[in-house]
Amino acid sequence: MKTPPNQTTFESAPRKANYTPGRLPTRKNTVTAEVIATLLESKVMTGMESVFKQSTTRLSAVIGYLKHDYGWHTESRNIAAGTKDGRVSYISAYWLPRVAIEKAFEAGARKWIDEVKIERAKRRKLSSKCKEQAAKLNAARKVDPRQSNLWEEF
Repeated sequence: MKTPPNQTTFESAPRKANYTPGRLPTRKNTVTAEVIATLLESKVMTGMESVFKQSTTRLSAVIGYLKHDYGWHTESRNIAAGTKDGRVSYISAYWLPRVAIEKAFEAGARKWIDEVKIERAKRRKLSSKCKEQAAKLNAARKVDPRQSNLWEEF
């Protein structure tokens, strides 16, 4: 029987992870920019946190954009979460590998993250106007979807 080679990693099944940092989005006032900025600050994100912090219910879609459109390779894990109605639900948690974060900061990510925070803060100041506009658009619709029968035609 041959002696197995020395293991240099603690993973049970070593994989070839991609630790190259991706490109940073040009527009800094977007949800996508805020998500990558948050991940670059070594934070772990879940979908529910993104609802309250980034105002999006589509974190997994943003993670997909970051991978396919910008070249970022995030890591994820399903974690158990207790719910208010007494169930255990599984949610995805996303983060960036430490090596990718370090390489991004070496390439100047800190300045970009600070600019994203400024641009997102400016955008949030417009929220009351956007809520008014949304209310007007919804009032202009022929039928309020909450007051119609699903089987009737509009």
